[in-house]
Amino acid sequence: MTRAEAALEPEATSDSAYPTVSAPDPVYPCQTLSGLGPQLGGIATPAMWSRLEAPLERALDEVWGKLGLLRRARPERWVTLHYGRIAVNAHGWERLRAYFGGVEPDPALVEPRAGGLEGFPELWERLRVALRRRQLRKRIRRAEELAARALSRAAARNPSEMDVAELARGPLDDPSWTEILLPWLGRRLAEGGSERPDPRLRAGIALEQRHATELGRRLIARGVLKSPTDVAYLTVPERIQSVHDSSDYWANRVASRLRRVEAFVDLDLPDQFWGRPRVDLEKTG
Repeated sequence: MTRAEAALEPEATSDSAYPTVSAPDPVYPCQTLSGLGPQLGGIATPAMWSRLEAPLERALDEVWGKLGLLRRARPERWVTLHYGRIAVNAHGWERLRAYFGGVEPDPALVEPRAGGLEGFPELWERLRVALRRRQLRKRIRRAEELAARALSRAAARNPSEMDVAELARGPLDDPSWTEILLPWLGRRLAEGGSERPDPRLRAGIALEQRHATELGRRLIARGVLKSPTDVAYLTVPERIQSVHDSSDYWANRVASRLRRVEAFVDLDLPDQFWGRPRVDLEKTG
């Protein structure tokens, strides 16, 4: 069995918490890997995917709402996971990028403007966005303050002194992660996909890793896991469950996902794709 075949082994198809491929948005199925940039452009472990999925959805949805974009054009599904990579809805991202930056969207990714009376809602949308950009920037500045406070509180705690259940929940909750992601998303949209690393996002990921390392040590001592890094292959809800269950289920879960992640690394994915990406060719370099 090749690594590419291992990525699609039967047990992977039933792993809804860390799917090999995600169902796309039913109306706007085009997705892109470049939207989220290099900081989230690699392989997302099950732990990181479960931590970021909901906050990313919430942050993107909030930017859309704050700008006053048409509800009928909003994606139902903002982020998806394909072979370990986090993709963002290409239609939604392009509309956010264009309206946030005041530029024309790529016609290949968004619906053409309607003419006559049918185009009135879009005309009103453009006027509304022009008035709301300042409001969104104010919200982003507020998010920067809230993110800094959340990161400061989390950094002040010593993982070695924390209860194992606290470690399993992680240092930052979903609302805190939403505040961390909002300024980063705003900058990427405003700067046309800035490649500069965001210090708040980097600090948040570092805190998650720091707490995960300590949790891994505790779970090894309890006979749940075999290596401190194994904890990266459990989602946050699974970590919480594993604290109260010392069965070999978790070690088997980790082994299965580790095989899949190793296979994902060998696969090349297109930057944009409809539905699910084609991965019939493995990396050659």
